[in-house]
Amino acid sequence: MLGEQLAELHVDTLADDLDPVARDHYRRALEHYDQAAQLLAASTSAEDVLAVEQVVADARYHRAAVLAVRDGEPLPERREPCFFDPRHGPSMQDVEWAPPSGAARTIAVCAADARRLSAGEEPLVRLVRVGDRWVPWHLSSGTGGAIDAGVQLARGSSHGVHGQQNLAQAYLKQTTDGASGIHGPFG
Repeated sequence: MLGEQLAELHVDTLADDLDPVARDHYRRALEHYDQAAQLLAASTSAEDVLAVEQVVADARYHRAAVLAVRDGEPLPERREPCFFDPRHGPSMQDVEWAPPSGAARTIAVCAADARRLSAGEEPLVRLVRVGDRWVPWHLSSGTGGAIDAGVQLARGSSHGVHGQQNLAQAYLKQTTDGASGIHGPFG
């Protein structure tokens, strides 16, 4: 998904004469994206995947910055990813939200999910695989829970380094690009 978003960003900005700030953010988004591909290719443990996760988050931030500069908006703050789906990019605001049959709490969400929630609609929630089932991202304890599950799977593997690498890569595929996988947009 990030690869597709960067490709769309390229098409969306072709007609625009980007100012130097936007061009710099665009360059940095692409650099982080390429770096993530290289780090993933060299990964040998689930811990290596954790480093890739931050690089992908940086790429998403710079993509959001290009769009903000292009649209004459202030640069986004560096915030945690959207609570409902990190692929939405950095969160833009904090909102009150309660899961079904749960207590209300303040969460950080992207602008699109904030609009949906304020209109009484459901947010676009990312599903992650935990064990043998798919659960909403936020029910897997957010990034930490999903990463912990991936780390535990990798550590519990009896397949050695290659098994760990495959599990870590499978985790990152679902984290960054869903069904299309991380290698698709990079390759």
